[in-house]
Amino acid sequence: MRITAIAYLSWKALRHRPFRSLLLIGTIALTLYFPRALQEFISRSEEVLSARARSTPLLIGPRGSSIDLTLNALYFTPQELPPLDYSSYETLAQRDLGNTIPIHSRFRSGNSPIVGTSLEYFKLRALSIHTGRSMTRLGDCVIGARLAESKGLKPGDTITSSPENIFDLAGVYPLRMRITGILAPNRTPDDHAIFVDLKTTWIIEGLAHGHQKLSQAEIMGSSRNSAGRILRANASVVEFNEVTETNLGDFHFHGDDGNYPLSSVILAPSDKKHRALALASYQDPANPQQIVIPATAVEHLANTLFATQRLALVAFSLLGIAALALALMVFLLSFRLREREMRTYGKIGATRLAILCLQGAEVTIIAVAATILAQIGVTLTRVAAPDLLTRLIS
Repeated sequence: MRITAIAYLSWKALRHRPFRSLLLIGTIALTLYFPRALQEFISRSEEVLSARARSTPLLIGPRGSSIDLTLNALYFTPQELPPLDYSSYETLAQRDLGNTIPIHSRFRSGNSPIVGTSLEYFKLRALSIHTGRSMTRLGDCVIGARLAESKGLKPGDTITSSPENIFDLAGVYPLRMRITGILAPNRTPDDHAIFVDLKTTWIIEGLAHGHQKLSQAEIMGSSRNSAGRILRANASVVEFNEVTETNLGDFHFHGDDGNYPLSSVILAPSDKKHRALALASYQDPANPQQIVIPATAVEHLANTLFATQRLALVAFSLLGIAALALALMVFLLSFRLREREMRTYGKIGATRLAILCLQGAEVTIIAVAATILAQIGVTLTRVAAPDLLTRLIS
C-alpha cells in the first residue's frame, strides 16, 4: 500500500470521527503547551523585568519591602508602604548627586494608574508624544498608547480619577483631567498609565482645591469664629472638579508642601562616586527611608519565580503523563473497536505492516496537529508576555 493511500485513508478515518479527533488534538496540545508556555512566560518576564529595572538606577522610598517599592515605581502597583514626604525629595535634589525624578502613583482611573511625576521621567524612559502635546498646567495629562486605544481616547478628551472609597469622597478628590497628548507605544507599563504633574495628584489627594469666589452675600451669611478671622462658607459654594483656564487661578494649596506625599524618588547618579555617596547615605537602619537597587530587587523576585516554576513544572509533568496515558488508551480502544475494519483491509490485500502503518499514520497526524497548535500557543504567549506581566502585576 502506497504512502499516499495510507495518509488518505487515515485522514478519512479521522474526519469520520471529528469530535474524538479534535478532543485528542486539544488534549495533547494542552499537555505540550502548558510546561513550555510557563517556561517561556517566566523567561520572557525575567527579561522584561530586568530590562526595566536596569533602566532605573536607584530608588529612594520609605523603609519596608524593597520589592514592593520597586514594583510600585516600575509597574505602578498599589503600595502598602507609608508615603515619602516631598521635603525628602527636595533635600536629595539639593545634594546634586544626579538626576532626581519624583513618583507619586497612589491613584487610579478605573484600572489605569495615575502617575504624578516630572518631565524628566519621559527622558529616563525614552517616552515621546505621538499625538498632541505635553502637559502644560494643572489638570493636564498625557496617557499611554494602549490606554488610548482601548478607551478610544484622543487629545482634547477628559478622563476622571477614581475615588479610593466610593462612600468617602472627602479624602480623595475625583478630578476630571484634560488629555493633552498620547504617548508613542513602547510595550511597557507606561502604555497603560496616565501621567500628570505632581500638583495634580495632590489635588486628587485633597491637599488643594478650587471653588467659587465668595460673594459679599455669602460672606454675610457665613459664620465666623470668636476672633472674626476664620470664614466658613456655606454648602452652596461649588467646589470645582476640573481645572480650566477660567478657574485655574482659584485653585490653592493648604499646609506645608514639604509634608506633601510621594511614593518614591528615582535617582540617576551623575557618576560612580555620586552613586556610592547615595548608597552610603541610607545605610543607617534608623533612617526612615531606604535606597534600593531595582536590578537587585528584581533578581530576588526572579529567584522566587524560578522556584515557583520548578514546582509548577513537576505538577504539569504529572498531569501530562496522565493525559498522554488517557490519549493512548483512547487510541487503543478505538483500534479495538475497528478490528472488523482492519480485517476488511486484510481481505482486500493489505499486509500486516500496511495496517500498522495506517494506525500509526492516524496517531502521527493527531500528534503533529497537536504539536503545531501547541507551538502557536507558545509563540503567542511569548509575544503577549510583556502585556500579560503588566496586567498581572498591576
